[in-house]
Amino acid sequence: MYYMPSILCNCPKGAIGHIVHTEKGILAVEKNKVLIPPLWNKTFCWGFEDFTCCFGNYGSEKNMTTFECMADWGKCLCAVCPSATTIITSGTSSVVCIWEFSLVKDKVKYLNLRQALYGHTQAVTCLAASVTYSIFVSGSDDRTCIIWDLNQLMYINQLPAHRASGISGDILSCAGSYLYLWTVNGQLLTSINITCSPKCHIVCCCFAEVMDWDINSVIITGSMDGVVRVKALHTGWRPAAAEPGNKCGKHFVLCRELNPSLALTGKPSKTSPAVTALAVSRYCSSLCIPARVQQRARCWP
Repeated sequence: MYYMPSILCNCPKGAIGHIVHTEKGILAVEKNKVLIPPLWNKTFCWGFEDFTCCFGNYGSEKNMTTFECMADWGKCLCAVCPSATTIITSGTSSVVCIWEFSLVKDKVKYLNLRQALYGHTQAVTCLAASVTYSIFVSGSDDRTCIIWDLNQLMYINQLPAHRASGISGDILSCAGSYLYLWTVNGQLLTSINITCSPKCHIVCCCFAEVMDWDINSVIITGSMDGVVRVKALHTGWRPAAAEPGNKCGKHFVLCRELNPSLALTGKPSKTSPAVTALAVSRYCSSLCIPARVQQRARCWP
């Protein structure tokens, strides 16, 4: 395993919050920003003191359009952009808001609230969407996750409270050092506590997309200690005592720990920055990890 220089089209000035791996290179933006599909050349930005939100061009610090309509919904803490016309936001109000916008060339003509969804009792801190499965998931400080219908914009199911709170055909969620795998119907498949140390709490996670015929999936997590952990999800019957309540036979197996600081400097660091975002390239040929040491996103083949 080694690091290879990546084709980074822009150098974020802060902690990375969103990474997109394209055929031309790696796109990365700071926290409180997301890239807008399918061209990924526009950004949506939030988290300002006056509760406004902005649209901008990728690689430019100048905001091309500013809106004040989100101010009625408290401080925005997270957002996801599932399509070229839809943005989902939420935050301290605990209400999940779905917005429609029209982006023509470098101008956003409008940003209108399409639907407000109620279900959480505390601030919503993370959002993830799957266009393929027509769902999106919100995670909250109330220690629950809610599955919503992306087309009908309605409640589907609520995942039970986590012990402490990426998507394919399953839902991956994390809370503290716990990692959970659920079906899209809200059935818990398996869970694991990766560590007892608060320094290793999970910050981000993602699936490595595998072939449909492959029954073993790869799950990747980034933690507060700066280490990336690669886990395989194996399917096979195990004794009930091994994982109580796990009737489907799925279980996590830790395959490898990747240390970005060790790869960049040749020695482990006691103050490695947290891994704040992850992205897997198409066909799983490389893994993109923020490397604050050189202010770059790096690919780990």
